[in-house]
Amino acid sequence: MTATKRDRPEPVLPARRLLRAHAFDPMSTRLSGRFLTIDIAFETDLRPGPSGRLLKVVDYDVARDLWYLPVDLNDAAILAQRGMRPVESDPRTHQQVVYAVAMSVIERFERFGGFRFRWRGDDKLRIVPHAFEGRNAYFDKDRRAVLFGYFRADSRDPGPNLPGQMMFTCLSVDVIAHEVTHAIVHRMRPYFSEPTHPDVLAWHEAIADLVALFNHFSFPEVVSDAVATSQGTLEEGSALLDLAIEFGQSTGRGAALRSAVGSPRTPDAFLKAVEPHDRGSCFVAAVFDAFIDSYKSQIADLRRIASAGTGVLPPGALPTDLVKRVTAAAATNADRFLEMVVRAFEYLPVVDVTFGDVVRAIVTADHGLYPDDAGQLRAILVEAFRRRGIYPPGVTSLADEALLWPKPPHALSLSGGTDGIDLASLFLAATLELDPGSTVPFADDPATIPPSRDATPALAVPGRTARAHLNSHPNGRRLRELIHGWGEEHAYELGLDKAAGMIEVVSSQAAYLRGSDGQPRPIVVIQFAQRRDDLEDQRTDETGAQIPRSQRAAIRAGTTVIARVDGPVEFLVTKPLPLSDRTKLEDLSGDLKECALEFDKAGTERLRSIRDWMGDVEDMDALSAWTVEPATLRLSFARLHASQDGP
Repeated sequence: MTATKRDRPEPVLPARRLLRAHAFDPMSTRLSGRFLTIDIAFETDLRPGPSGRLLKVVDYDVARDLWYLPVDLNDAAILAQRGMRPVESDPRTHQQVVYAVAMSVIERFERFGGFRFRWRGDDKLRIVPHAFEGRNAYFDKDRRAVLFGYFRADSRDPGPNLPGQMMFTCLSVDVIAHEVTHAIVHRMRPYFSEPTHPDVLAWHEAIADLVALFNHFSFPEVVSDAVATSQGTLEEGSALLDLAIEFGQSTGRGAALRSAVGSPRTPDAFLKAVEPHDRGSCFVAAVFDAFIDSYKSQIADLRRIASAGTGVLPPGALPTDLVKRVTAAAATNADRFLEMVVRAFEYLPVVDVTFGDVVRAIVTADHGLYPDDAGQLRAILVEAFRRRGIYPPGVTSLADEALLWPKPPHALSLSGGTDGIDLASLFLAATLELDPGSTVPFADDPATIPPSRDATPALAVPGRTARAHLNSHPNGRRLRELIHGWGEEHAYELGLDKAAGMIEVVSSQAAYLRGSDGQPRPIVVIQFAQRRDDLEDQRTDETGAQIPRSQRAAIRAGTTVIARVDGPVEFLVTKPLPLSDRTKLEDLSGDLKECALEFDKAGTERLRSIRDWMGDVEDMDALSAWTVEPATLRLSFARLHASQDGP
């Protein structure tokens, strides 16, 4: 009898790929003998590099003018051992580690943000494990690349390393997670790399540190050790809440690069902090204050059971079952807090973000999904921020109702009126993207989905993968035009200015946020921005020519629109600027004119604040006397990290 395909079915490819990394750097692995196993999606079309859908590892060593052999993670020998064992002397394992950690960070943003992540223009993020020789690693937004340096350990104080030993930042799980988060934040809010307030770059550093630190809790074996070592407190006797230990010790610091705990719970540090890392660390400390407080409350009953009701654990090793239960509670709580912060991105302004804005965004997003705040996590977090001096100015109290973003001053709808937008294709694209392996369920009617850019109608062929996206298809471009027209029509209601130049659609997407009942809550998020050349530096260079636009510090207005699935706008997050021509308001209705004038007043105050801060930055920069280049344009991630002697 001839064998059929049913008799010999094709092997099913795994859904997940397991890869090994150091825990959390080579020094820690050497001292503990442990490697981490990173669980990420299995990309079937992953090419050597590795190079996949979102990431491309390019291993060129500039200092040595050398290309390293790219690793093929689909090689049978590598698959059989769950990835190569990381070795400092084998660059292929360095490539494996940066790919695995970067993909795991992106997955967390996707899971908490409720959308399928992609880079602008469907490009890939380039990761260069051996980009240069130096004590640094940074995200380069112009090259859309994360660049890792390597250096020799301090000759006098190398920590638990050899003096002069070669150290690779690309082997630190914390450094990788931190830098990839910078790239993700830049994708989600590109104008957060334009500092117009001391909190803008500080927020970049804070969220990057938070992701790297909370990433520790995705490894149960590490959390279990911390629980056992610290008698369940997590605060003492473990490195779980420390960031980049090997990097900090090898550079002569004698300690981790930064720590989430140990600083006083007072506003003093935040009020004095100017440097972005220092200012961001205050926000990180507040989040971990709330995390530790809520975690201790959640395990209090377990401690009472294990201590005959006293709550004081006896000396000695903790029972294994108690360690497992406490470990699970810590990991769940860590996910919940990171989710609160990541999810808030949809509710952040387009430009000029402050930590007060972040607090309001966290509360607004979480209140809509967890209105009862049954575990009091939101209340605990807001109180932790208050104690550190972090809260929005101008609010009447710290109750949820006072912290929620305000409703639009006038009823707005994306889908109502003559300029209404049909949002169906936007949600279709988002839904298909959430399941990248899905096939089109209505292939007989290809007109109902955005057509492919290819000449062949790929999306109309049954069994082909469908990956529709707003910016990738002609129908999507038409939808973008409609959104732009809606923004132009409602400019004054959005805190923008019809008479001040082009209004830009920065981003438009649908997101499926998860509520307390586990069900998705779809929302539409649109970002509008408007650059105001008339408000920017009008100085001339030595030839008498005006400073080119690309060499001026941009002044932008911006508005985030958050709407329900059927179109009504729930929240507007505005950053207005003064109106360029108030005479244009004469033809507006009374209510609309009043709204525009209110935004004009707020914009005038905001512009004053921006100019004051930029002036302070100029005064503190020694190069300001020698160049017309604004000092804020020199605040790149590379320079910021170099000034701190590390990420």
